Amino acid sequence: MAQVVDHVVVFTQENHTTDNYFSSMRAWGANVATGWPVQANPPAHDQNHTRAAYAKWLLAQQAGTPTPATHTQFDTEAVLPYYAYLAATGAFLENHCSGFGTNSTPNHLLIVGGQTPTLRNPPQSQAQPEWDMPSLPGHAQDHGLTWKVYAGSSGYPVSFYTQLKGSANIVGSDQIVADAKAGALPALAMVWHDSPYDEHPVADVSLGQGKVWQAVDAIAAAGLWPRTVFLLTWDDWGGWDDHVATPNLEVTPDGVQLAYGPRVPLLMFGGPVRAGIDSRWNSHVSIGKTALDLLGLPPLGVPRLDDAPSLADLVDVSLSNPSPPAFGATISQPAPPNPAPAPAPVPPPPAGGSVAVGPVLLRDGSTLPPPNDQPVHGIKPAANPLPATQTHRL
Repeated sequence: MAQVVDHVVVFTQENHTTDNYFSSMRAWGANVATGWPVQANPPAHDQNHTRAAYAKWLLAQQAGTPTPATHTQFDTEAVLPYYAYLAATGAFLENHCSGFGTNSTPNHLLIVGGQTPTLRNPPQSQAQPEWDMPSLPGHAQDHGLTWKVYAGSSGYPVSFYTQLKGSANIVGSDQIVADAKAGALPALAMVWHDSPYDEHPVADVSLGQGKVWQAVDAIAAAGLWPRTVFLLTWDDWGGWDDHVATPNLEVTPDGVQLAYGPRVPLLMFGGPVRAGIDSRWNSHVSIGKTALDLLGLPPLGVPRLDDAPSLADLVDVSLSNPSPPAFGATISQPAPPNPAPAPAPVPPPPAGGSVAVGPVLLRDGSTLPPPNDQPVHGIKPAANPLPATQTHRL
């Protein structure tokens, strides 16, 4: 497969649902809630978002009862104007979901390599685990493509990968600005930030927006915008509410839905990206699949990722979208259609019923047991979940 673009840049921020962050997109016809209480910035506290908390929220959502999650929304254009601009002028994936219904580390690992041996955050008080799993950066390296992971101080989350741990290609997150200015942006760039720039509560979310904005602006100023595709997502739901029930495709032994997890934002933008609201159902593993396709890489060897829906068809190299506002500029939001289009919810993909999560594949061909280290006790899943198009709070 031929390489379609020169650079793919993946930003992973923290802990927000689609409804929580992008009420602004309702004016464009996106299926997002409106009229919820406005969320103060910065948030006063971090919401519980373990797998058990997710299961309680999911059960309430399926039953149409009041949510146990935080039922608020940021004023997107006031607090996150750059993100609002990118969502309105790029591709807004309204039915993008976290890979699994749980908290951070598993979903980060699904973005890096399409699978996870754990359903929880490894305790910081213990030695951190390491697994010899395939990964997008390692796969790029094996096939002669340049890569860098622009991470926080600990190298999280790629420090969990045997092939990547300790690599000189794992650098600080701010290095992406210097690399862009020096003409040294790699073919594959994956970016994580330390707190407070990761947008994890109780951070001022505008600080993380600023870091993303600086990086995109540096890449555009270096003349790389026309041949670069950016994917910006958030790892998990973070304990925030979202009104759309996601397809129940996979479960853990406790019977609780694992995939898809709750909706989280995914923005895809760049010089050759077709703008508009995209309603196809996908999850974090589609980010990896899309990167493979755009960079001309063969399958990773992880079926969950290799068989995921690709978003590469949103890229048209004949397009020449204007670059977004320069860092620090006053942003004039594009005018939405008038009248605003009504949301058009899309049914979930057909499936033969939810299946049990499978084992984890290692680079040597061996496997690890399916992840099941955060079982949920005392919560009975709904027998007949609402269809993914049904909403209970708009």
